[in-house]
Amino acid sequence: MATQYRIGVAKGSDWLQSLGEGPEGRFVSRELTKPDDLLASACDVVVLEPPLLQHAAFEDWYEAAPALMQPVQEHSPSTLPAHVFEYPDAIGNELANKMLLMVAEYGRMRQQQARLHRDILVRHDEAALLTDVGIAMSVEQNLDKLLAKILTEGQRLACCDAASLFLLDRHDDGASLRFKLTKNASVSVAFEEHTIALSESSIVGHCALSGEVLNIADAYCIEEAVPYRFNSSFDKVMGYRTVSLLAIPMTDHEGQVVGVLEFINRKRDADALLLNIEQTLAQVIPFDDSVVDLLRALSSQAAVAIENRKLIDDINHLFDGFVSASVYAIEQRDPCTSGHSFRVAHLSEALAQTVGRHQQGLLANISFSSQQIRELRFAALLHDFGKVGVREDVLVKAKKLTAPNIEILKYRIAMAKQQLQLQYANQLLDIYKGGAAPAENTRQAMDAALKQDQQLLDEYLEAMLKANEPSVLSQAGYEHLEAIKGHLFTDYDGCLRGLINAEEFASLSIARGSLNERERLEIESHVTHTVNFLNHIPWTDELKSIPQIAGAHHEKLDGSGYPNHLTSAQIPYQSRIMTVCDIFDALTASDRPYKPAVPLEKALGILESEAKSGLLDSNVVEVFIDGKVYRQAAEKGPGAKTEAAHGYAHHVCDFDLREPGH
Repeated sequence: MATQYRIGVAKGSDWLQSLGEGPEGRFVSRELTKPDDLLASACDVVVLEPPLLQHAAFEDWYEAAPALMQPVQEHSPSTLPAHVFEYPDAIGNELANKMLLMVAEYGRMRQQQARLHRDILVRHDEAALLTDVGIAMSVEQNLDKLLAKILTEGQRLACCDAASLFLLDRHDDGASLRFKLTKNASVSVAFEEHTIALSESSIVGHCALSGEVLNIADAYCIEEAVPYRFNSSFDKVMGYRTVSLLAIPMTDHEGQVVGVLEFINRKRDADALLLNIEQTLAQVIPFDDSVVDLLRALSSQAAVAIENRKLIDDINHLFDGFVSASVYAIEQRDPCTSGHSFRVAHLSEALAQTVGRHQQGLLANISFSSQQIRELRFAALLHDFGKVGVREDVLVKAKKLTAPNIEILKYRIAMAKQQLQLQYANQLLDIYKGGAAPAENTRQAMDAALKQDQQLLDEYLEAMLKANEPSVLSQAGYEHLEAIKGHLFTDYDGCLRGLINAEEFASLSIARGSLNERERLEIESHVTHTVNFLNHIPWTDELKSIPQIAGAHHEKLDGSGYPNHLTSAQIPYQSRIMTVCDIFDALTASDRPYKPAVPLEKALGILESEAKSGLLDSNVVEVFIDGKVYRQAAEKGPGAKTEAAHGYAHHVCDFDLREPGH
């Protein structure tokens, strides 16, 4: 059948019947009496007969339906639009018929062009909206906020009253749906996240299992043939009425369903509230194909964003676990001091956050992003990792000399005492060889001399054992060691030697602690080992400063620290924070077998003294004390204390303390 065109004519006109293509053919009449009739007539052509022009001027007709009468070129009152047919004098002739067909076809084409143009603009706007939503979702780092953003944007794009989001939880014994989030513009919902069974009997369950989009015009009129049913319990409890419903699976790049988006009650007016059944039925419309396509695109974006966010979270969790496990493992080298790195990390995070909240003085402009605080935390956890490069015999050196060295000293003392006893016996033998017994007073003098010499050797041994303790060596103690060093005896090979040799003397005369200069430098080398180790890790841009931060935790503002003698301007602020926390924990730690914990007030006083001496950042120390950040030390982190595998071990950070005797 040939295309029919709707022709608008004056009411009562019969001239259209005279055309060769009558109303049953190419033309169908639509009677008009006034310009307002154009809105309901859906005409392809309006024939402005004299009755119509007498009733209203052309401009009035044009104003009534500008979309219908849109001209090809700019319109002026003296020029009619190309598809507006002005009533001819010879309406019944063949030329008029052809003109009417031409104008009608052109008018319909113009209307179709306008519709296509509107559709293009709508699609362009939709694409722009999806792009904006995709960008917004891609930059959101918090999974809960991301899910809320997905639901909010979907609700806005669909112009619907309510929306819900479900995530698929896969586990060893099957899978379930986690009801993560819901929003309702008309009803206030007290919602708590919970798990529901993954079943074909529910709409979202069927959607998740089948991967199908379910577009339901009325939730209460679902066909009996389908396996799923609408759960009306919410409607009954809240006095709500669900009508149109759309469930869309969220599938990732591998086609796996990761969740379901459910949209409820698409509205004519986005701002309308559905407070009763009458309002609901008047406002709610079905989800049409264009909206479904738009929301399917959104669901695909959402699935990718969720999987990316979960992947990033999993990687971060994995890395956190790797760092914690690495620290835990390395601290087992000296388990009696384990927990130090975890406590320093905990304190450093708390101090950085407190510094960031400080609004006065030089710290007013200092703040740290969440990424920088995370960077500081990792640096604090790993700051002593380099002690893996410190020799075990140095790390566990409880006293200045090792146990075998002490046994050698005891052997020498015993041998020296035996030599004294032998000398005493030889003297007696020489007297007896002279033919007479020694006089009583001579024997007593010899016995007294032997006893005195042996007692002196016992005192020497006692002095050496006392000097061997990792405590402060007095000047008198040093002089006593020199005297012992000068005492000679004949060794097993017949050579004359001192009771202590030069190396043993150097160790016993260590002024503080138990390590000589070489061993102390080896302990300090743990920082260099740490930096070398951390530099082998391909850090992301957010964490690339970890080696630098960790490598400066023993530097001092005046350049007297190690290993690089950095000065104030060269020390990262995160390192200044970590240094204060590191020293505080080393002072107050109660798990050192070789030193008692320093009382809190004394430890804080030491920090203040270090700050006044220009070694520590005074502003950071002030915030640490005034903000009572030190209280965080009571909250032990993972691995805070384990049973010692041996009775003694140095902690590498203890050698940064300036408190005499510690």
